[in-house]
Amino acid sequence: MYKSKHKKTSSRIAKRSKIRKVFGLSLKIGLPVAILVGLIFLLRADFLQVKNFEVVGTETISAESLKHTAQSLTLGNRLLFVPKSNIILLNKNNLANILLSNFGRLEKVEVDKKFLSQKVELKLTERKAEFLWCSTTNECFDMTKDGLVFERTGNIENKLIFTGIVAGNPIMKNFATLAEMQNYENFISVFKNSGFEIISINIESSDKAVAKTNINSFISDIIFNPEEKDLSLVAQNNILLINQVLSKTPSSHFQYIDSRFGNKMFYKLY
Repeated sequence: MYKSKHKKTSSRIAKRSKIRKVFGLSLKIGLPVAILVGLIFLLRADFLQVKNFEVVGTETISAESLKHTAQSLTLGNRLLFVPKSNIILLNKNNLANILLSNFGRLEKVEVDKKFLSQKVELKLTERKAEFLWCSTTNECFDMTKDGLVFERTGNIENKLIFTGIVAGNPIMKNFATLAEMQNYENFISVFKNSGFEIISINIESSDKAVAKTNINSFISDIIFNPEEKDLSLVAQNNILLINQVLSKTPSSHFQYIDSRFGNKMFYKLY
C-alpha cells in the first residue's frame, strides 16, 4: 500500500516537472519570437514610414530628380519584412553619399529626419561653376574656383576656358591644386585690371602654357611657364611690354608674347 502511494506521488511530481520544462522551453522560444514579431509590426507601422522628401537649397539641379533618387532608396524591404522606408532605420550618411555620387554639382548634403511630419529634409549646397575645362574634342565641363571638374555643360558663354592636363573622363578630377588655381587667377586679374580679358588658358606641358587675350581687337597668345611661382609678376611684365609697344605704334597687333625666359621677353607682331 505504501509503495503504491509512493509511486503515484512520484508520477505526479514527474508530470509537474515535465510540464514546467515544457512551459519553460516554450517561454524561452516564444518570448523572443513574440518580441521579434512585435518589433517587426512596430517597424512596419505607418507612422514610422517616410512619406515625403523636402529639398532645400537647389539652384540648378532639379528638385524632382533629387527626390526620385532619394525615394528609390526607400523602396522594398530589408531582411524580408522591414520596410526600407522606415524613418528610424534610414541611414543619413548613406543617403547623402548616394546623392553626392549621383549629382556631381552637389558639394554638400545634410539630411534631417522630421519624425512628427514623417518627412526627410535634404539641405543642399551646390558647387559654383567659375570656369570651364574643355577637352581636345571640344567637350566642355563646369569647373570650380579651386579646379575641380564636376559636370558636363553646353553653356560656354562668358566663362574662361582651361584646357590640358586632365586625361580620360574628367568628371570629379582636379585640373590643378588650389594654390595653382590661385596663381592662375592672379595672372588673369592683372590682365583684366589693365583692360585685357583672358579668354582661355591651355596648359600644353609642364613648362608651357598659352593664354589667349584680345589686344587691339586681335586675339594674341601670351606664352608663359605655368610652374612660375608668381604669375601676377609675369602678367605685369606682359602689360608693361604691351603698353610700351602700343605707346609707340597704337595700331600694333601682337601675334604672341613669350615670357618664359625671366626678364627676357620675345614677341611677334602681325
